[in-house]
Amino acid sequence: EAQTSVQTSSTLLQEMHHRVRNNLQTVAALLSLQLRATHATESIAVLREAVSRVQAIAAVHDLLSDEGRLAGASIDAIAGLVVDQAAVTAIQSPLRVSFTISPSNIIVGSRQATVLALLINELVANAIEHGFRDRSEGHISIHAEMRGSLCYLDVENDGVPLPDTFNVEADQGLGMKIVERLVTSDLGGQFVMAGTDTGTRVRLIFPIRSGEA
Repeated sequence: EAQTSVQTSSTLLQEMHHRVRNNLQTVAALLSLQLRATHATESIAVLREAVSRVQAIAAVHDLLSDEGRLAGASIDAIAGLVVDQAAVTAIQSPLRVSFTISPSNIIVGSRQATVLALLINELVANAIEHGFRDRSEGHISIHAEMRGSLCYLDVENDGVPLPDTFNVEADQGLGMKIVERLVTSDLGGQFVMAGTDTGTRVRLIFPIRSGEA
């Protein structure tokens, strides 16, 4: 009976992820229809960002609907999904962006998986919009590792470096506000954004909540 109960719960969880994924894809499709009917430049950018965010969440639920991933997903798998979505929605010709995602065996539960998908999506979109502006190509690397009880997740690009005067708290962009809220409130962590010799790195530092759904 216990085994049957576990199998039933797994099936229900799998079905839940399927349904959430399908509903989110419907929302993304509706936003995409609105995007194609819109001609104002500012509105197009806003709708494209909204589509990207919804699709990032939908992709995670698609990943978690796999019976073998019901307990969680690895950070590199999550990053791979976000990168695939960005290639379709965020990267506009003639810009070409290459990605390097380091292999990772760090597993996170569904809640943290969703938050990380949104965070990586925002950081990739930010690099494309600001770091690669007026450029024809760029590169983004994503690397995660555990240091003690904390996960260090780096999203680094080789675009225009941040100026020394940049202040995250003073930045009024919606993307950075989303990043700050998700990292501090949802992950219980912190992030550091700074220029490097080759571009810009954003480092997220947060605890892995084992056993979290």
